[in-house]
Amino acid sequence: MGGTVVGTYGDGAPDPDRATDLAGFIALLGELRAWAGQPSYRTLAKRVGPLMRPPQVVSASTVIDAFKSGRRRLDMDLVVAIVRALGVDEPGVVGWRRACVAVHAAAKSTGPIGVFRQLPADPAGFVGRDEELARLEATITAPGAAASTVVISAIDGMGGVGKSALAVRAAHRLRGRYPDGQLFIDLHGHTAGQAPRDAAEVLEWFLRSLGVPPQSIPRELDERAACYRDRLADTRTLIVLDNAVGTAQIRPLLPGTPGCLVIVTSRKRLTGLDDAHTVALDTLTPAEATELLHRVAGPDRIPRGHPAIAELVELCGRLPLAIRIVAARLRHRRALRVEDLVEQLRDESGRLGRLGDEARDLTAVFDASYTALPEAERRLFRRLGRVPGPDFDGYAAANLLDADVPTAERLLDSLLDHNLLIQLTPGRYRFHDLIGLHARSRGADGPRGDCEPTEEAERAAARGRLLDYYLHTARQADGRLTPHQRPGPPRTGPVPVAVPDLPDRAAALTWVRAERDNLMAVAADPRCVIALAASLAAFLLQEGPWPQAAALQRSAADAAHESGDRYGEATALENLGRVWYVQGEFAAAAEPYERALAGYRDVGDRHGEASALEELGRVRYMLGEFAAAAELHERALAGFRELGDRYGEAGSLWSLGRVRHATGDYPAAADALEQALARYLDVGARQGEASALWELSRVRHASGDYPGAGSLQERALVIMRELGNRQGEANALWSLGRIRLTTGDVPAAAAALERALAIYLDLGKRDGEAYALKDLGRVRAATGDVSAAIELLERALILFRDLGQRYGEINTLHDLGRVRHAAGDVPAAAALFERARAFFRDAGDHQGEAEVLTSMGALTLDTAGPRAALPLYREARDLARRVHSPLDEARALEGAARCTVHTPEHEAALAHLRQAVALYDTLGAAEAKTTAAYLATFE
Repeated sequence: MGGTVVGTYGDGAPDPDRATDLAGFIALLGELRAWAGQPSYRTLAKRVGPLMRPPQVVSASTVIDAFKSGRRRLDMDLVVAIVRALGVDEPGVVGWRRACVAVHAAAKSTGPIGVFRQLPADPAGFVGRDEELARLEATITAPGAAASTVVISAIDGMGGVGKSALAVRAAHRLRGRYPDGQLFIDLHGHTAGQAPRDAAEVLEWFLRSLGVPPQSIPRELDERAACYRDRLADTRTLIVLDNAVGTAQIRPLLPGTPGCLVIVTSRKRLTGLDDAHTVALDTLTPAEATELLHRVAGPDRIPRGHPAIAELVELCGRLPLAIRIVAARLRHRRALRVEDLVEQLRDESGRLGRLGDEARDLTAVFDASYTALPEAERRLFRRLGRVPGPDFDGYAAANLLDADVPTAERLLDSLLDHNLLIQLTPGRYRFHDLIGLHARSRGADGPRGDCEPTEEAERAAARGRLLDYYLHTARQADGRLTPHQRPGPPRTGPVPVAVPDLPDRAAALTWVRAERDNLMAVAADPRCVIALAASLAAFLLQEGPWPQAAALQRSAADAAHESGDRYGEATALENLGRVWYVQGEFAAAAEPYERALAGYRDVGDRHGEASALEELGRVRYMLGEFAAAAELHERALAGFRELGDRYGEAGSLWSLGRVRHATGDYPAAADALEQALARYLDVGARQGEASALWELSRVRHASGDYPGAGSLQERALVIMRELGNRQGEANALWSLGRIRLTTGDVPAAAAALERALAIYLDLGKRDGEAYALKDLGRVRAATGDVSAAIELLERALILFRDLGQRYGEINTLHDLGRVRHAAGDVPAAAALFERARAFFRDAGDHQGEAEVLTSMGALTLDTAGPRAALPLYREARDLARRVHSPLDEARALEGAARCTVHTPEHEAALAHLRQAVALYDTLGAAEAKTTAAYLATFE
């Protein structure tokens, strides 16, 4: 564009009205600079900066560009500031402003010079993203960022997550730092119905915007890119490249020298941009999603705190586009309620179809992402919609594809790069909820489906391979978790194309924990429930949640009954009994055990019969029916020995040892448990080993070997933790707490019992909770906190009664009686002691009876005197000696001595006190010091 200078102001300054086009106007600016004494551009930039409105830092390069013909449309504020900085008075400034406007108007009418402030409007209702905005701003404020290279910020994320809104919001916040202009273009990388823009086409648009005449724009892509880089050289320009399809599309659109900022958005991760600062955009937080809903729906449209809001935003996947769509519907349909929308969106089959309006369609957004994929990725995307649970790994993908794992993982990585998957941990993926719905719709029949009729058989085969993978690997894992399974029909099935290596128990646990939700979803299929219930029984018994485990085993039992599978039904019933047992629901456990026993007998399964006898015996023990329990365990032991099953034999010996312990026959209990321990060690059953150590420790504790008891329990605790058995860990901590309490280490006892209680509560193990509460009550009593002790013991008592666990109930009544005695409530204490004694006497538990008799002696000594108390102490002593319980013997001796120390039997009383002190010292019991001090007052 050429221009002619004609005429000047009277003072010699050039007259702006002489300019007829942009080039002439720029030439006049040069004359004006000469008229002002030719100040350097750097000096002029320093003068111009303070005159800008709002004040901005103006670089020398920006001022230079204002004096170069054909560069771009001039910024009005910059022209006015330059004119003022060169000394033109205000009337003259008005003339220059008027001339600038006229020249630009003429330029628009004669050719597309373009607009150099192209940013869309700052998005209304923008919510959140503070961290992402801060990261974008940090990329340009980092030391050396402006001088070292072009700054590129790449925003990626799934369709509808708000990438464009974030880019535009960031550009508006940053534009003041880029006074030479802002370029914006939608590259249509994932726009429904439109092909991605070609880089050459984009460059033509940008060059026109930068003031290059159409006839001067080169034809070839490389030449256009070179011209574009030249135009942007030494400028501070902000370029927003929205909705890019990939790195190749945007690489020609990048400036070549420092000073510019490029913000790119794409649904694909632009891994080819090595120097880019990436921002991976996730869905909104619940609070942000709720605020966006309120803002778009309009003031007061939805009451704050509405109970349906949380579900609504979750049904929208906390995706900004989906939330804007439903909020707009609420804004324009005043009769529509939030509850109505929630009800509509709960239907998964129609949810995506409801997330659209006349201008926006979430399904179309997802379709654009899907169609941009290569065919192999599309096939995997459709098949991943068949995964029954919420997440998956490379092995599941490999079986769906009938391919090897490396191939599957390569395709998963591609879907991840396209932001169609979310990576939870290395190697594990999931869909966003709405993307998952889209995948299922694409893999289904019908108008939305992408499967031809010819693919139906392969689709069914893919699901079959996936189910076979889960069933097979669950069997393999169960073999690691229960290596000593009882004999029975072999559990077989097709071998999948790809399976993980599960070399040990830890690997098996890791796999089942990761796949738990998938396995439980597969178990909903009646064809799979029997096999999966058997494979998951041991895991769910250890990990819980037990209500889920119980529901699974009931379903398996029902399915087996309907199909006539008596063996499968009996196995499921036995596993159901175990679930009830581990929850402490012992009365409930008896019924499925008895049905399992009958089922095993009907099919002639002697091994199953022995197992059911053993399990039923454990129930009878927990219900306090010790004689019945012992008889069942003896029958089970005989059965296991006939079958040559040393693992089953060990279990029955362990159970017999526990019964002998409960009835006070400590030598017999120790003998049975030591045999059980030896057999568990022989067969390498670490879980059994830990259980035997645990029960043997309790026998040592009851018989007064506190150091031995503590050592055994510590060994059991280590094994339980190594096995990841939290219930076993809690049991060992509970027993350690009781040992520490007996030896007087009250703080250590409290710590162990509180840790045990926390685990029991987490697992929902109510009987464990009850025992921990009971012994914590004893701890509080030992510290003198009587009210806290009573509260804990009464909570335990309620649990034991709810569970029908008579033995725990009676022990708690005894402990509560002692606390009532300490509180001075003599009638209540006496009644509690009488009930406890009657139970232990009827059950044949001599140790329990001896312990209660000692408590009764102490109460009688305080209320009726030594003569009435002495017979109780002596009876307690005799029972303690019969069952070899030195602690109970010492306590009875001490009590009897206190009754006779002030009588003619004084010397005998002192002898009894000395025996008690000796026993306490040997045991390391807490009473040793106080009894020794009492003895010292008489010697």
